[in-house]
Amino acid sequence: MAGLFIDHLGLHTGAHILHFAPERGLAAKLRAVGGENYRAVDIDPGRYADAGVAVAPFDLCRDGFSLKPGSFDLILHNHVLEHIACNYTVVLVQLARALTDTGVMLFSVPIVGDDYWEEITRPESVDPTRFGVHGHRRHFGRAFIGETLGMIFHLDPVYDARHWFPEKVLREVNIPERLWQGFTGSSIFAVRKADLRI
Repeated sequence: MAGLFIDHLGLHTGAHILHFAPERGLAAKLRAVGGENYRAVDIDPGRYADAGVAVAPFDLCRDGFSLKPGSFDLILHNHVLEHIACNYTVVLVQLARALTDTGVMLFSVPIVGDDYWEEITRPESVDPTRFGVHGHRRHFGRAFIGETLGMIFHLDPVYDARHWFPEKVLREVNIPERLWQGFTGSSIFAVRKADLRI
């Protein structure tokens, strides 16, 4: 669904784009728009040798402090926040401040069930068979979106993809109806710097 949101934004040629954990298809699409202003990054760039783009090292827990305010038209990170071993609120605020006044941050997180949990102090609790040393540190639950992400950004309390796209479009791109409403791991959060609550 991130591709739909990117198309909806109507980014101008040469837009400044920061893309974390770049997915091959989205990376090609965004590089075509941003050109030399497209920047793909990850904490473990070696994992993206076949991504089709050059991926630079970037640690969200340390390098976010170096981001220049007001410098990106789009920041994209899908299923990244659950992996970082630090305070994700600080990370999101740093990223939001790096947006231009009209810039947008698109992101998604795993949302399965209602509960929220977090474990960043015991690396041994992370399952290395799934994501290596960068396994899941937190899990966002439906019942706690308002008390987690909603404490950082002004968000709609109810997720409905039809607020953004007509049903016809969602069907044309094969988005299952079960993902149209309610928070899921496929839900895309679209926020601007002005949406910051803190």
